[in-house]
Amino acid sequence: MPEGSFASLDFMFHPRSIAVPGASTQDGPGSFIAAIKEMGFTGDLYPVNPKAEEIAGLKCYPRLLDIPGHVDHVISSVPLRFVEQLMEECIAKDVKSVHFFTAGFSETGDEDATALETRVLARAREAGIRVVGPNCMGLYYPKGGLSFMPWLPTQPGPVAMLSQSGANAGEFCRTAAVRGLRYSKVVSYGNGTDVRESELLEYCAEDPETEVIACYIEGITDGAHFMRALRKAAAVKPVVILKGGRTEAGSRATASHTGSLAGSLQVFDAAVRQAGAVRVERMEELVDQAVAFRYLKSLAGPRAGIVGGGGGYSVLASDEIGAAGLDMPTLPPEIQQKLHDFTPTAGTSVRNPVDTSVGWGPDGLKPMLETIRIVSESPNIDYILYHTSYSWGAMRAEGPSIVEVATEAAEKLGEVAKTSGKPIVCVARIPTTEMGMAGTLAFQQNVASAGLPVFNSVQSAALAVQRLLAWQAAR
Repeated sequence: MPEGSFASLDFMFHPRSIAVPGASTQDGPGSFIAAIKEMGFTGDLYPVNPKAEEIAGLKCYPRLLDIPGHVDHVISSVPLRFVEQLMEECIAKDVKSVHFFTAGFSETGDEDATALETRVLARAREAGIRVVGPNCMGLYYPKGGLSFMPWLPTQPGPVAMLSQSGANAGEFCRTAAVRGLRYSKVVSYGNGTDVRESELLEYCAEDPETEVIACYIEGITDGAHFMRALRKAAAVKPVVILKGGRTEAGSRATASHTGSLAGSLQVFDAAVRQAGAVRVERMEELVDQAVAFRYLKSLAGPRAGIVGGGGGYSVLASDEIGAAGLDMPTLPPEIQQKLHDFTPTAGTSVRNPVDTSVGWGPDGLKPMLETIRIVSESPNIDYILYHTSYSWGAMRAEGPSIVEVATEAAEKLGEVAKTSGKPIVCVARIPTTEMGMAGTLAFQQNVASAGLPVFNSVQSAALAVQRLLAWQAAR
């Protein structure tokens, strides 16, 4: 099959059997065996280690060749000195793909290690074996029961993540999961000797399970191939890219991490813009933008109706909207009058932002929802930006818990968005209490279940909205 075709990579995500040479005899919670079992892999799973007869309740084999059944995919955790021998065993066993968790190859800058990497890749190519890595975490495909670390969501979703860094892949998955993101395919590809960003972008462009593509990239090996692949992917799906090695210090770290040359940021920026993708500056922004693309399919325009409690918060929220180049028009007189009639509370401002005290505490949910509904009727508003906090302090003994209040708020916001037809962008500020943290997490998770995006600050929400609108306009 031709390299770059969908089929040339799709088989890797559907192994019938997996072997893990070098599986730890301790089998701690961070092991590949534990992670794959936790994800619910239904195929055959074979630990390989000559020092153990059983690992995690599974029969352990001394060598790969001792496994009686067929092996589709191998995860190499063996020391560097055994890698060539392992590759020969993979060839003899008719293995289809190998993930080298093993590190110490070209990323070290050592000539002998680089030569070893070249020899191993050459033998793999001769045998038609695809290689992920080396020096990476490999594959996370929840639908197929594959995982590279424990405690990741078992439910699949539409977001793909391609990362040279295993740590950053895990960080993205865990951080975005509490805001509702679920994943189609996640690939940590490390040094990228064989499978790398360009082919993965082409694959995700065709993958029916993927709707949004997030990338962490340190260096590009083949610029022309990368541009073709990025254009192909960005033409059909949102692609968000975080570039590692943007500074001189980052470039040095990149070279020692995956052996990549970071290259010119200006050239990279121009390439991303020309292809129609979106580049972000930080991991938090990569998560924010993926959340925006996942839950805000489109926006009619930049005009925000801001609703929340606290005059100072609303002033700063207005500043952030303006700084992002978004609009905050004054609400029409008839909408202002409806708000005055509904909430004549002293201190309430209804021009836009709508600064109201009705939303504080467990008794404020219904009036806050009605306030949002009224603002959504305004013809000069494209979306609602609702900012809130769950750091209230202790609840009344007889009242609902803060988690219950947050959960109901999230569910009702989803209903308001559906009935009004106006998107609601939620901001749950960083909590200041342990109880507030529980409420905030409940709000985030349930807002996402209701189909709404949630952010940690108005600034991050405004920036994500601005980038989404710019992406829409460019298309």
